[in-house]
Amino acid sequence: MERRPWHQPIAIWFQIQNRLWVEGEPDDLYEPLLTDGNEAWIQLEQERLRRLRLQQRERNCHPLKSDTRLRLVKEKIRSDEEADVWMISEHRMFYELLGETYEEEEAICWRFNVRFAEGKWGIADGRLAEPSEWKERTRVTTISEQEEPTGTRGGYDRARAVQYAEIWWNSYNPRYRRFAVDCTSFVSQCMVAGGIPMDFASRRDRGWWYRGPHEQWSYSWAVADGLKRYLSTGGIPRAVMVDRADQLSLGDIICYDWEGSGRYDHNTIVTAFDSNGMPLVNAHTVNSRHRYWDYRDSHAWTPRVQYRFFHIQG
Repeated sequence: MERRPWHQPIAIWFQIQNRLWVEGEPDDLYEPLLTDGNEAWIQLEQERLRRLRLQQRERNCHPLKSDTRLRLVKEKIRSDEEADVWMISEHRMFYELLGETYEEEEAICWRFNVRFAEGKWGIADGRLAEPSEWKERTRVTTISEQEEPTGTRGGYDRARAVQYAEIWWNSYNPRYRRFAVDCTSFVSQCMVAGGIPMDFASRRDRGWWYRGPHEQWSYSWAVADGLKRYLSTGGIPRAVMVDRADQLSLGDIICYDWEGSGRYDHNTIVTAFDSNGMPLVNAHTVNSRHRYWDYRDSHAWTPRVQYRFFHIQG
């Protein structure tokens, strides 16, 4: 890939992110940025890093290493002194907890505006890219109502659900539509892989099902609040709500209401536990593997967040 003059500030940005995951203070983020008009974004990023540092201390977690691989998705050259750049960062983080070493991964697509100003190239603005800006097209097949889900009908095979979540955490099964916000469809797929049978219905606001890519799925299959409501009302009879994250098992589901509004925005599946007995989760949209369950390092997290924990019996 031909190097552009704007590569350097983006590379520095992620080098600083890697270092700050292990040590240092959020104020160091200023270095590769153009500060004119950029203060709000800088403050949001610094606050996110402060929450991460607090989380690490509360868990008694000792960061060891962080590395990031960058992949250019596309660029839009506005002039000799300005460009919009879409990059995917594939981030791996290693830490030690009570004598055990853990690896956490995430893949994020960013959109940066880079400019030549103040005598140098710098980042003038940055944000998470909307999935519609960069997602790849995938071939999707149709699923028949008569098809049996993977696993044993009538039971829940946690190992199979987790295995599916591990295989597809950073990619997309062509059997299913890739949604712009894919977290709930991903969790639904994991539960089907674990043997939970689809609950077919003739209306999209009933049951829990997927037939094909052209508007042939229930709201509960693909909408975060829809799945939370389906689980809450006994749609999956073996799903029961518990009070705390440490009461969950592998293959269980966590629902997130970022604003505390009563409408849930995100879902994850439990795929591992740390040495404190707390869940680590896999998810889509911001593709994540073995992420600490409370998501305080997320751009979406707010102090008003509400969680719901669902244990699937069987």
